[in-house]
Amino acid sequence: MAITTRQDFINYCYRTLGSPVVQVNIDSQQAEDRLDESLEYMYERHFDFNQRALYAYTVTANDLATRSFDTTTFGPALGAQIKTNENGLTGYWPNASAIRSITKVYAPSTSVGDYMFDLRYQLTLFDFFGLYMNQSSFSAAPIASYMEGMSYIKLINDIFNYPVSYTYTKTTDRLYLETDYSKIPVGSVLMVEAYVEVDTTRYPKTWNDRIFKRHYTALLKKQWAQNLIKFSGVPLPGGASLNAPAMMQDAQQELNAIEELLKKTQELPPDPMIG
Repeated sequence: MAITTRQDFINYCYRTLGSPVVQVNIDSQQAEDRLDESLEYMYERHFDFNQRALYAYTVTANDLATRSFDTTTFGPALGAQIKTNENGLTGYWPNASAIRSITKVYAPSTSVGDYMFDLRYQLTLFDFFGLYMNQSSFSAAPIASYMEGMSYIKLINDIFNYPVSYTYTKTTDRLYLETDYSKIPVGSVLMVEAYVEVDTTRYPKTWNDRIFKRHYTALLKKQWAQNLIKFSGVPLPGGASLNAPAMMQDAQQELNAIEELLKKTQELPPDPMIG
């Protein structure tokens, strides 16, 4: 059965634990809390629960005065689409509130423009016949000179318009640039590349993720054991007794295995430091 909603997902994991054949002693609010906890972990560790987004932010005088940027004011990402939430209210996704991490920041610069006197534009226009004829009467290797020229332009651009160093933390929603703020004019545009959390209401396939199901079910089992641990050893009809510590240990082992699996299969490897 396809799982497309939050409640369907909770019901599926309850059935995995044995419901309704076995009474699962977990309050509905506890189940909601554990699901929020599992989702947060997926956003942090699962590659498929994040998506790349670009933001174009207009610099204000207050940004330069505080020497920081409030990422919650970035607004919708470039190409954001309209979404409707459960209450019928409309908005945009991705929005700045969905930012999980920032990967690149391009401060405003005048070294390269996007107009007809841009160095790249002029190089392409000037070398049009060189592209086709390789600056000769024969159309042999026509792209070679253009590739060399564009490689040189990229080198210049990387030197003079390289992404600036920055500091960003999700808990503060503040972006700090390690640059001279006096060189950033008011009204200029700051380009930010970020990763945002996937909207589960817009993309219901997230509820069918195999690792997500296992992780949430293990959290439910751990919560179940926590609820019953005070009754450990109490005899039940028929001579059986509760063994909540064993259930707790089993749930923790499952969580450890799942988190190790996420590290091996879903996390991006850290960037190597060269130099």
